[in-house]
Amino acid sequence: MEKEFISIQDAADLSLKSIQTIRRAIKAKKMRIKRQKTPQGFNYMIERNSFCEFYGIKNEAPASAKTDAPSNEISGVTNKKVKSFIKFAETEESEDKVYISANDFKNFSQTMERLLNQHSDERQNFLRLITSFQERIVVLENQLNLLSAPKKKWFQLWK
Repeated sequence: MEKEFISIQDAADLSLKSIQTIRRAIKAKKMRIKRQKTPQGFNYMIERNSFCEFYGIKNEAPASAKTDAPSNEISGVTNKKVKSFIKFAETEESEDKVYISANDFKNFSQTMERLLNQHSDERQNFLRLITSFQERIVVLENQLNLLSAPKKKWFQLWK
């Protein structure tokens, strides 16, 4: 049986832990890993079985092995993330369960992307405005310095 490896990001998504927590577990040698050399250093790939044993997660076959199952990915968000989001909504103090459909989540995702793009454009416009104000302030300071400089009369040049 071939060993399967997952990235630190995938491990964090599966276990609902932070990336830093996964890195600490790797450093403590609680999971079996494989290092891949990159120009910037190393990427750590975690052996899927040891990861599932350590966190007590049911070891499911990866999505790439299931060729007959359709992909339920919504703009880069996997079904597991949607389920964890729904699970989070259910665990709030209210007794009402909140269910989010895939279309609602897709609309929410598109709205957030549009807002982020709009924020980026507004930030660039703001930075351009600040730059033009700084240039105007420098010009005004130079003009003020010229006006406040003592004026010498033409016959005081040799003194």
